[in-house]
This record gives sequence, C-alpha cells and structure tokens, in this order.
Amino acid sequence: MANLVGWWLVLEVAGLISLPLAFVLFSERADRGYAFAKILTLLSVTWVAWLAAHGGFLGVDAALGLALFVFIAGNAFLAWRHAADLGSWIASRWRSLLVVDALWTAGFLFFAWQRSLAPEIFGAEKYMDFAFLNALTRVDSMPPEDPWMAGEAFNYYYLGYLMMAYLWRLLPIDAAYAYNLSVAMLAGLAFSQAASIGRALAGRWRWGIVAGLLTMLVTNLDGFLQWWEKGTLYGLDYWRSTRVVGDGDTINEFPFFTAVHGDLHPHFIVLPVTLLLLALLVDPGRKRLFASGGFTWPDAALLATLAFVFGAAFTISLWELPVGGMMIFLLLQRELPLGAVVSGPRLRVAGAAIAVLVVAYLAYLPFHLHYDTPDYGGVGVKLAATNFFEFLTVFATLLLPGTLIASARLRAQTAIGNDLATALALGGVLLVLVAFLMGNAVLPLLALLAAVTFAAAYRTDDVEARTALLLFLGAVIALLMCEIVYLKDPYGDRLYRMNTVFKLYLQAWILLALASAWFVRELWQARGALRAPALGGLVLFTALAAAGLVYPLSMSVTRLAFRPIPRTLDGMEYLQREHPDDFGAITWLRNEVDGMPVLLEASGNPYSYYARFSSNTGLPTVMGWANHEGLWRSHDAAVGARQADVRRIYEAASLTEVEELLDRHAVRFIVVGELERRDHAGAGLAKFESLPVAVRSGATVVYDRG
Repeated sequence: MANLVGWWLVLEVAGLISLPLAFVLFSERADRGYAFAKILTLLSVTWVAWLAAHGGFLGVDAALGLALFVFIAGNAFLAWRHAADLGSWIASRWRSLLVVDALWTAGFLFFAWQRSLAPEIFGAEKYMDFAFLNALTRVDSMPPEDPWMAGEAFNYYYLGYLMMAYLWRLLPIDAAYAYNLSVAMLAGLAFSQAASIGRALAGRWRWGIVAGLLTMLVTNLDGFLQWWEKGTLYGLDYWRSTRVVGDGDTINEFPFFTAVHGDLHPHFIVLPVTLLLLALLVDPGRKRLFASGGFTWPDAALLATLAFVFGAAFTISLWELPVGGMMIFLLLQRELPLGAVVSGPRLRVAGAAIAVLVVAYLAYLPFHLHYDTPDYGGVGVKLAATNFFEFLTVFATLLLPGTLIASARLRAQTAIGNDLATALALGGVLLVLVAFLMGNAVLPLLALLAAVTFAAAYRTDDVEARTALLLFLGAVIALLMCEIVYLKDPYGDRLYRMNTVFKLYLQAWILLALASAWFVRELWQARGALRAPALGGLVLFTALAAAGLVYPLSMSVTRLAFRPIPRTLDGMEYLQREHPDDFGAITWLRNEVDGMPVLLEASGNPYSYYARFSSNTGLPTVMGWANHEGLWRSHDAAVGARQADVRRIYEAASLTEVEELLDRHAVRFIVVGELERRDHAGAGLAKFESLPVAVRSGATVVYDRG
C-alpha cells in the first residue's frame, strides 16, 4: 500500500510541476491541459536528461538532476509570468481539476488492482521489458548497453523504457513493484487523458467519460461471443480475443488487454504520449495556423511543441510515424474554410506538417544516428481478404456511431436531392453486399466509409464536427491501409501482415474511441420520436458497448476464482515461490552489485525462463534470448556465435580452455543454477568450483572471477 500511495503522490507532484507549462500550451476549453501535465513532466525531463547524458559530458544521475532543475525552474518562471491568469483560472475551474485527478486516480487504482490479480513479471515478453528497465536503472552513459548482448548498444526503441527507468531511479521503490505500478500508471493516465479529449470535443464530462471507457475498458465483441458459446463467464479464452482476424494470423489487441496483459512494450508506453499529441491537435481553443496571414511566434510555438511530442512518439514506437504524421496533416487543416481541396492555405499547412516531421526527427537525432534499422525489406502491396464478421467483431462498436453521423451529415449537406443521394447510398451498400458475397467486403466497405467521411468533413464549416470526422477518417484510413499494404518483416508468408494489423488496429482503436465522444453526443441529442434512426443507433451502440464489457468482467472473475496466488504488486513473488534458489542469488546480485559487470547464464528459447538473471537484475549477459536479438540485429551472425560461446564455456572440461572466451566477453559472474545444470549436465560445471563464490543460494551458485 505504501508503494501504491507513494507512486500516486509522485505523479500528483509531477502534474503540479507541469501545470504552468500545460496552462500555456492548452486553451481554457481544453481545461488548460491539466490531464496531460503528468506526461509532460515525464517526457520533458527524460528528453533533457537523455540529451545531457550523450557524449560523455554527464553521467546519467547528474544529467537527470540537471533535467529536473531546468524543468522545475522553467515552470517556476512560467508560473511567475502568468501568475494572475493562472491563479484566476484555478479559482474558477478547480472542479475540473478535481475531476481530472479523480479519473486518473480511479484508472490508476483499477489497473493496479488488475495487475495484482496476475502480478508476475514473467510470461510473454515481460522478461525482455524487465531486462531493459533494470539495465536502464544501472547504466551511467548513453547510448545504453544491451543487457542481452553484453558490450553492445541497445538496438531497439528504448526511449519509452528510459522514461520509465528515470522515474524508477528517482523513487525508493523496488523494481518488482515499480514494474506493475508503471503499467497501472500508463493505463490510468490514458484513461484520464482520453476522457479529457472527449470532454474537449463534446463539451461535457459525461461524453468525455464515454471516450475514456471506450479507450481503456470496453473491448471487442469476442468475449461476448465466447460467453454466448460457453454459457459461462469463467475461463474464457483470454488470448483468443486478441487473435480474431485471420484465424490467429494477425494480432488485434485493444488497450484493456494491453494494460492487463502487462507487457511494458513501446506500443503501450507510447499511449499517453500519443494522446498528448492528439490533445494538442484537437484542442477546441487552438488558434488556426497562419491566422494573421503570416508566420507568428504562436505558430512557431505550436509547431515546435507538436514536433517535440511527435518526435517522442515515433522514437518510443516507430509505428506511430505513419498514423501520427497523417493526423498532424489532417488536423492542422481543420480550421481552414471551405474551398478548393488543393489551395494556397492548404499547401502552407501541409508544408508546416512536413516541417514538424523534420524537426521531430532532429529533436531525437542521437537515437536515430545510433539505431540500426533491421532489414525488413520495405513496404509490400497485397490485397487482403479480411473476413467481414471477424472485422466487425473487432470494430463494430467503435465504427457504428461515426458511420451513422457521417452518413447523416453528408445526406443533409448534399444539394443533389434526396432521391439521388438515396440512390447513391443504396448503390454503395449494394457494392459492399456484392463484395461480401465474393468474400472481400471489408476493403470496399472501408473505402466507401472513407469517401463518405471525407466528403462530410470537407463540406462542413463546423470546426467541432470536422474535428471528430477527421479523427474518424484517420482511423478508417489506417484500417484501409491494412487491407492494401504491409511491412515486410521476417514473420513469413502466413503472418505477412501480423505486425502491420497489430499496430495500425490499435492506433485506429484510439482514434475511433476519442471521436465517439462527439458522435454519441450527436446521437443522444438527435434521439426522439421523429429521429428513430438516431435512437436505434444509440440503443444498438449501447448494447454493443455493454457486450464489450464481458471480456474485462470474465478476466477479472476468472483470475479471482482460479488463480490461487497472493494478491500483490510484487512482480517477483512468483520467483521466490517457484524458484527460491535462483531468487536468493538474484536478490543478492540486485542488492550488492553496482554498475554493469557481465554475467554468464544459460541461453535458450524466448518466451521462457531463460535469461532470468539478466532480466531480473539488469546485469548484461553474453546472450539472452537469441531469437529476439536476431530480429533486432537483422540476424547478425554474432548472435549465433555468442550462443555457441555460452555452450562451450559451460561444457568445456577446464577453465584454461575457455579463459580466452571469458575474457573476450568480459565475464565476471558465472551462474550455475537449475537451467545450467539441466542444459549443460556433465563434468564441465565442476571446473567453476575453483573460482570464488559470490553467492550460494541452495543449489544455485554464482561464481565471481573478480
């Protein structure tokens, strides 16, 4: 409980520190961005500290201290500069501040409770995340060292991990708790941020909460379908609901799963940063670019802020680049008056969007210079044949409100007559029906929906409506791209678009959930005896959203009923319970060893117990999960060579035979535990008994070469 309360208090302080900056960046209609103050602090301090630690000028701790000082001083100056306005705004809007904090706290506590039902930092790719985070709390220079390939720099998107690790370095909380608290924090921030954006779009907190729930709690319809099939909430297939489209050939995560599954991956860590970017773009009080006819300092400030946040987003997770860039291009044009699709003002805004991309890249140049992009083969083009019912299982709930409102607004705007408009609509529906009968309805459906939404957005002069429609359009385009293009990654022909669908579906989910706040408000306001379609749409949407709550309910009751483990946020409790000998040795290394000395341990299959010492301590090992290192390093032959070195060191008859290998990899600690005894059984392990013992814990021994 103390860790939970302490973490919450630190985040509250982080929000208060950034309140002056958020006050300057956001308008009053967006509640001055208070919901985004916490992530502003984390992101800004990380960026300054990260830059300061490059080049060897400062150690990481000194750079972090400098960053905190600079950021606090900068916000103190802004508070002094805007004291009168800031004070009067707080006095008049304190209730909104309390609502934001109440939503953040509720989300944080809810997801902390969810993590307590399955707290172990083990399974899937948690070892990878924990290894990165533990290592980043140890390193004293940038770029950081890879904990799974000792002596080599990270070749992965580490900025998001660094943001978490810097927070861990500042707090006296054990990493085993900090991991799960980080998961809960990110999910809680995303819930309150989505609600804040929804409130800014639709004007009332009730609609904002709809956006928050659709973003972080409501899931796809597979949980409901499983309940219908099995007749019980207990024991539904937790994994199946994220592998709906393509019979398991794609990944269809939704934010609730991402949070409770608990992998601290880049696509999850980036979520509050993505929402910060979208909040800046949709702020109802944001002034139009070039409103005065020329380029002004407010224009420069907006573009610089967008570049800073967007650069962080795609540095944390490169998959943010295509959709984030598209949304910058679309939403910067939302205030432009009706006119030609290609016009001078639109071209100027497009140029500004390109400038944002360039500056975003330059702002995080040290990462891009050191990151060696894996050889994935570029972008491929291939028409997919997504099953219509599978697609609707994932997106029916979120697509329904926008489809109804976009269609209704276009029909109302059309000057060609109701009969012709009706004929065109029926023609579009007929086209989709024919495509459905031919087995490929999703692509024409999305193309039709994109055309309708674009026309509705372009033909309205209501900036509020256009903002929601452009969010919806961005999501539809992202989904449409999944039917046409894919990243050529190394997952094989059957899984050719697995990762593309994974990342773009998740981003589309966020955009649709946010836009739904405004669309649902419109349906609510249009309900009544004379607007039966709106009422019917509202009832159907409510039913679908309720069905989307079956999955969270099932997961919760199943874990409560069938997981006889302690309810805790200690992510290493499983290790003490299931592997007590290893746990004792790991605990000693965590507590007694400073810096980044290299340890040797068994190397084996991914998604398993291998690399348990490097993952749970952050100490670099000769080779962790070779499968992952191979993907990150374009199947570099050095990965396989290191695995062979590990095997030879453990199985050689004498230390003399492997002394050169131990020196080459700068090995200090040698682990002999349950995996080493199983994989390298024989006389070879006895040779280490001549070395000093660093720690002995039951049958697990760690030798120290000094």
